[in-house]
Amino acid sequence: MSASRSGSAPVRVNILHGAANNGRIIVALIFREAALRFGTTPFSYVWTLVEPSAFIGIYLFFRLVVKDANPMFGDSSILFLLTGIIACRAIRATIAKGMKGIVTNLPLFEFGAIRPMDAVVARTTLEFTIWLLILTTFLVVVRFITGEAVVVNFQRLVIAMLMIYFFCIAMSMFNATVGALWALWRSLWRLLALPLYLASGIFFVPVQLPPDILTFVWWNPFLHCVEAIRENSYLDYTSVYSPTYLGSFSVSFMLIALVVEHVYRKEILRSRYDDDEEEL
Repeated sequence: MSASRSGSAPVRVNILHGAANNGRIIVALIFREAALRFGTTPFSYVWTLVEPSAFIGIYLFFRLVVKDANPMFGDSSILFLLTGIIACRAIRATIAKGMKGIVTNLPLFEFGAIRPMDAVVARTTLEFTIWLLILTTFLVVVRFITGEAVVVNFQRLVIAMLMIYFFCIAMSMFNATVGALWALWRSLWRLLALPLYLASGIFFVPVQLPPDILTFVWWNPFLHCVEAIRENSYLDYTSVYSPTYLGSFSVSFMLIALVVEHVYRKEILRSRYDDDEEEL
């Protein structure tokens, strides 16, 4: 008994040491990605505020001009639309950036210390952080303008954002690995982008759909991401968000990506994306 316990201690130490080392690598890659994207001047980081400024400007414009329109839900159709648009654009942009984490960092893998999945996680994390800043800025300014609480359950919103972050990592890894081996998947992903976007609940309240249609669109993971944010932005909003489904979907695609990357790592590292491929 004592021998087995003493033998398991080094294993735990090795696991913790490996996790800590992997964490340091990912953090270093995040700073590298930030430096490549924004440059070395602090002014370049200010441009991240352009996105929320545009959405806030749209919100203010329609709040002043369109006053008598019947809202889709709550007191403002514009707020309803913009929360959905920001959420969906954030997810799509994060996955689009993350899925190119391997091809944009090919020289780094020659050293052996950095794995392809590390680059995907770092790139996805940076993009998600940028959009999280955008969403936070938008919600804070809307709270200041309206004088009403926009977030009704902060703790649940944090959990929802973690779920969305995990979904983005899973899809980025899946697209990066499967897309590297099967170029057709990258084309299919671009074709699926618009239907997934339109069926994500941006322009409608999912619970108000006919049951047959709701049963169909419910399987769209983007819908659950948008609903996860909306249910914490409206006090009396009836959501169809299922954390169980979103989590199961993410875990499934994450496992597939990890297996594919482990089995076909050499083929993946020899792949090349077309420079003119559009990020969606």
